[in-house]
Amino acid sequence: MVKKRDVLPVNDSPQIMELDNTRSIVADYIRYRLEFSGYHWENDGRQGNVQPNPVQRAMRDLGDEFEQRFSTRFDDLVKQLHLTDENAHDVFSTVVAETFVGGVNWGRIVALFGFSGRFAVHCFESNKPHLVDNVVEWVTTYVETNLRNWMSTHNNWQGFLEFQSRGADRLSDSQWPNFKTIVSCAAAGLGVLTLGAFLAQKS
Repeated sequence: MVKKRDVLPVNDSPQIMELDNTRSIVADYIRYRLEFSGYHWENDGRQGNVQPNPVQRAMRDLGDEFEQRFSTRFDDLVKQLHLTDENAHDVFSTVVAETFVGGVNWGRIVALFGFSGRFAVHCFESNKPHLVDNVVEWVTTYVETNLRNWMSTHNNWQGFLEFQSRGADRLSDSQWPNFKTIVSCAAAGLGVLTLGAFLAQKS
């Protein structure tokens, strides 16, 4: 059962922005998903058992929501990725690119983190835990390179906290990417399986 927590109040303190650079949010979330799946990963730059701050906790909460709604779609894709050290970056990049084909919003950014967490779990399941460090860097680079301009016009991570605080308003399907399209296009682009075969499995 995915854990749920109360919605966090929005905190306007500038300390949030000082403490939460993108990499810390990525590393915290990936560690959280790995621990949820029974895996231990220490290379997140923290010393000891540090409690998540508001932005990290909000990402965990929305990641839980993502898992409840969409994990089956991504699980089906991830299980068929035939992950290797050589193709890991291409596989990851293809799925992430499809996630933002329809534009950027906070729901799609949560989807990026959700997929990254599931991808990291798959790395452990495939006996490739050394790839998790790479995943953290890939996500961090993608956010800073491709999403930063949009985020800067939407109040950065403070805007993310505002999105998380909206409760039921954020549940609109328009906030999330089209997962059927992501899975279909990513699978076809990677040559993992034919589109017809995948859709037949889902019918």
